[in-house]
Formats: sequence, structure tokens, C-alpha cells
Amino acid sequence: MAFGSLSIEARGSTLVRDLGISLAFLSALTGVEQSKLSLGFRQLKAFPNEDALVLAKTLSRLIELRDALSPLTIDLGDPSKAQQAMEIFEGMDSEAIREKIIILLVK
Repeated sequence: MAFGSLSIEARGSTLVRDLGISLAFLSALTGVEQSKLSLGFRQLKAFPNEDALVLAKTLSRLIELRDALSPLTIDLGDPSKAQQAMEIFEGMDSEAIREKIIILLVK
């Protein structure tokens, strides 16, 4: 089974590793079964479209939040806290997040 280099199957394991999260964490955050994540990220089985979309959106948002909040960090050890951070900054791009953080730190 060949996957394009832009597919979530091809990029997912690198994103997970870059974030320093486990498949169990990602499963708890997205609702995608850990066994599906393992098979998909090893490029043994394609994700259903719905799962692929959720995974791509979640992983890219976590990367964006991590980078926007730097040098602060979000707790990627607890899926509920990561979900809370995603909800707090929903609809905000990296620049808007940085501006909000600067305002909070300056006060």
C-alpha cells in the first residue's frame, strides 16, 4: 500500500514524535483507536477519511499551539488539558495566540 508523502499516514508518526506524545494520548484526544493509529502510522492500513481528517487537524493544531505558546508549554501528558487548551484558543491563529499570551504576561 503506497501513501503520498503528504498523507497523515506518512506524516503522523513524525508529528507524534515531534510533539513527544504517545499513541495512547492521541487516541484519548481524538477518539481514534490506538490500534488503528499504530497500523496507520506504520503505513500498513489507511485511515478512514473521517479519522484522517480528525488526526490531521488535531496534530497540526497541537503543533501550532506548541509553537505559538513558546516559551510556555502546554501539558501534553494529559489529553483533557490539551483538549482544554485547544478549546481556549479555538479559532485563533498563531499570531493571535501570541498576542493574547503577551497581554497576559505583561499584566
